[in-house]
Amino acid sequence: MSSKLIRVALVGLSANAVTSWAATAHLPYLQSARGQTQYKVVALLNSSKEAAERARTHFNLPSTVKTYGDPAQLAADDGVDLVSIVVQSDKHYAAVEPSFRAGKAVYVEWPLTESLERSLALVGEGKGRDRNIIGLQARLSPVASKVKQLLSSGRIGKVLNSQVRGFSAMGLGQRPGTLLEGPLEVLFTQRAIGGNHFSVLYAHMVDLVHSVLGEFKDFHSQLQIRWPELGVVDKDGVQLRTRKNDIPDLISAHGELAPGAANIQDGATLFVLYRSGTPFKGELPYAWYIQGQTGELRVTSPFGPILQAATMRGVKIELHDYATDELTEIEWESEWKDWQKELQTPGCKLVGDMYNRYALWYQQEDKEAAPVGGEWPTLDVAIRRHQELDRMLKDFDKGISDVET
Repeated sequence: MSSKLIRVALVGLSANAVTSWAATAHLPYLQSARGQTQYKVVALLNSSKEAAERARTHFNLPSTVKTYGDPAQLAADDGVDLVSIVVQSDKHYAAVEPSFRAGKAVYVEWPLTESLERSLALVGEGKGRDRNIIGLQARLSPVASKVKQLLSSGRIGKVLNSQVRGFSAMGLGQRPGTLLEGPLEVLFTQRAIGGNHFSVLYAHMVDLVHSVLGEFKDFHSQLQIRWPELGVVDKDGVQLRTRKNDIPDLISAHGELAPGAANIQDGATLFVLYRSGTPFKGELPYAWYIQGQTGELRVTSPFGPILQAATMRGVKIELHDYATDELTEIEWESEWKDWQKELQTPGCKLVGDMYNRYALWYQQEDKEAAPVGGEWPTLDVAIRRHQELDRMLKDFDKGISDVET
């Protein structure tokens, strides 16, 4: 077993955004007691060398941490083993492509790039077994793990059908059809950027379900843009301007689950619904039902559908046993590892598990063997999810085109 520390370059750690995902989800694990036995942050890449230097100072990183403003220069650094990409979606390709081509391992936050086309262009030349990391970490959540345990143990018999619905008001104003002013107003109205409610929030939600129940064998989708023009408001709700919007904000998909997943009956159906905005007053913004032959599971969250970030208490797993007609709440928080319990900032527990699993595999002698710490989502998973979303958008755009002609 190798005791060598994995040398990490962080791309997107910003001195101007302390609450950024790089600062709140990645850095805490890398600087934790456990993380420091596995990793060493050796480089930063930002929009400029000066910006990287400011980040190094702001986060009190050692002066030995190298700073870059050019992805090609980072790619040429033989002192970097893993490059973690935590920037805006449409900047992923330019940031990661040189390092990926140079043979470095990469950890790219979801989505892989802003589109399926760009993602395929990136990974098309990849060779060998994929051990890179894609940021679909909800797959590693204790909630997903517990639901898998319940299904594989036969607690509800074979799965007959499942439905999940989620709502999120991230970046939105209190009044429907409005956005809060700020950087998200651009992300959430321009589909080409690739970082919006459909490509990020819906994708994270449905990927968790697929990780438990398997992929669609085939499916149909219906997308809608309820507000082609959105009002941009300040924190007091005063409208400042309007923005054109080309991103679907009501998303549904239904289809037959593919055979192969444990305890799933042939022909089982999955229905998924996502709506940007708040649910009906008093209802929870996330509910996932799995009906089996002998019982039904329900997962709910007061934080919305993004379970990879909402790791606080409040998420519930409940089981309705048909034979006894009893409703039981299933404990799941004991699934957290001790070192995860020490990480407090949102999202870092699961991001930390991604790093931990990769490090344990990196240290094992037989790299072709199954990872000793468990699998993690790789770039092939990212391509599958991009393909699903791309099909939905193409069907939606074709429908608009057919209507217009």
